[in-house]
Amino acid sequence: MSQLIKQVADERNITSVIDLGSGQGYLSRALAFEHGLEVLAVDMSEIQTKGAVKFDNKALKIQKKSEDGLPNLKHVTERITPENIADVLTRWGSSIDKSWLVTGLHTCGDLSPMIFNLFAECPQVACVVNVGCCYNALTSSGFPMSSYVKKKCMPFGSTARVLSCHSPSRWLDEGEQCITISNNYLFRGLFQEMMVDRGLSDINDPPILGRIKQNKSFPLFVKAALKKMKLPDDTITSEEAEIHYSQCKEKSVDRQFLALWTLRALLSPVIESIILMDRYLYLKSSIQSTHPSDNQGCWMFPLFDQSASPRNVVLIASK
Repeated sequence: MSQLIKQVADERNITSVIDLGSGQGYLSRALAFEHGLEVLAVDMSEIQTKGAVKFDNKALKIQKKSEDGLPNLKHVTERITPENIADVLTRWGSSIDKSWLVTGLHTCGDLSPMIFNLFAECPQVACVVNVGCCYNALTSSGFPMSSYVKKKCMPFGSTARVLSCHSPSRWLDEGEQCITISNNYLFRGLFQEMMVDRGLSDINDPPILGRIKQNKSFPLFVKAALKKMKLPDDTITSEEAEIHYSQCKEKSVDRQFLALWTLRALLSPVIESIILMDRYLYLKSSIQSTHPSDNQGCWMFPLFDQSASPRNVVLIASK
């Protein structure tokens, strides 16, 4: 990622980078230490920012440099928007009269759309390089972005957004863990069925359980789910849960569920592709072609091996 950013910056004579959602500063340090770029590392969490500074100092000690030996890297706790970017740059001693490249590695939820908005709306931002993730955290502000997808009326609910984060290509590598995850989804379905049968939930509005630790047996899952819902343990006894699960196995419901779950999960790359294409179309429409150049344009391609990083598609745009 840092090598790609360096290449994109050099081709456009850009020497300054804003790393949004910089976290502990791993990408920022690579850009500053290895490639000599001026980097403003921005994160909204002061804990992350302070942690990044500690890692900087450790790296400087290894390189036998003083803490003042890296003037081209600053970690700041800020929230940058198109409205305040000039003030933030000025406040931290950075020039607003030069071109900046804005980047982010595995930026969560709406942070990627914010990066793209900075590119589209701010004259200081000439280029963007981004790999997003955590589509489940997207809001209506982050999707859809492009006028084309907005006209198609394709709003994704929470179920679709969560599904877009699944990675069927990793099932072989995950092995037993993948089987455990599918069992957990089966347990959720069976628990919801038992709650509806007892009149404790509506079939059109099943209980929302949130995150529950994976359990090897259905009775243990039921116990954890009841606790999550603050219901008595005897609402569904372990014996009742075991009988229900045994009946499910006898009717091959588990196999039917697995087939449905697999077909559903195979749609995840389709949903992710729609999100990515929406971002690509938004960036492409944001580029003014009054002064076209070889470096002007928008690109999207896989950057990492998907087995190592399922969210592996990078978006690059240059004005």
